[in-house]
Amino acid sequence: MAYNDFKRYVWLVDFLNNVDGATFEDIDEAWQDEPVLNPDGQPLPLRTFYNHIEAISNIFDIKISRNPKDKKYHAEIGEDTYLGRMQKSLLGSLSLKNAIERYKDLEGRILYEEEPYAYPDWMQRILHAMNYSRKIQLLYRKYGDQNPSIRILEPYCLKMFKRRWYLLAQEGKDLKTFALDDRTENVRELKETFEYPKTFKPGDFFLESYGIRTAFPEKVMLKAYGNEASYLRSTPIHSSQEEIETGDGYAIFTLFLGTDAWEFYQEVLSRGDRIEIISPKHLRREIAERIDAMRNRYAEFWQ
Repeated sequence: MAYNDFKRYVWLVDFLNNVDGATFEDIDEAWQDEPVLNPDGQPLPLRTFYNHIEAISNIFDIKISRNPKDKKYHAEIGEDTYLGRMQKSLLGSLSLKNAIERYKDLEGRILYEEEPYAYPDWMQRILHAMNYSRKIQLLYRKYGDQNPSIRILEPYCLKMFKRRWYLLAQEGKDLKTFALDDRTENVRELKETFEYPKTFKPGDFFLESYGIRTAFPEKVMLKAYGNEASYLRSTPIHSSQEEIETGDGYAIFTLFLGTDAWEFYQEVLSRGDRIEIISPKHLRREIAERIDAMRNRYAEFWQ
């Protein structure tokens, strides 16, 4: 498949996503006004259009169908399901890449954060092993260790958190997470197979977690001040977040998750004085102690 064809597929899905349906004539007109992908302004042949629809279905599992009433085509991306979210994430990245290539005059004016490098060959090995229920050998060095250790694992699932990929795997009798960053030095697929438990659902396993660490879940009540309340409404800390009270300059939210994880403390502390943990008391005390430890590092300013 030619690279330019691939970019055309992304363009077509992106175009249909940004309009409330489009007739073939609308699509053809937009295509002729696409100087980078179609520099000669050539019309879009109907046969080529149909071929694009078939290719998009095969590659992205996205169906483009025509409504007989208004004769408009629509791209049917999955709803709020795992596959749907993956489709949207992939298309978002590809669409941005397409846009950068199409609007070269904007070079230097589109700034975005790249994901930390996750070695593609390692990811492919893990995915292959997961698909065929094969064990893997992971050469892994935890931060602070001088030398890496060899871990024999049964790979269960991959999860992204804070733009990093993690592997959830069975090691002996325990389920553990491993970061697929510079701590992972090599991955090798083994011939030995394992039986993936049919009743295990990774989404349920992490449902009450913040990030990649599981802990005993509990109800957390926090108070957000000023604009932080709006930030929390637009981007919840956790899927269980609910707003239970709104007042003048503040809002109170509840969460139900495992709090005994440094990632959650980091999230709370990163918001400074804009949020306050109200309950449970032990979490409020723990946050207060960490704030006090931070204050002691800058003690000279209070002397």
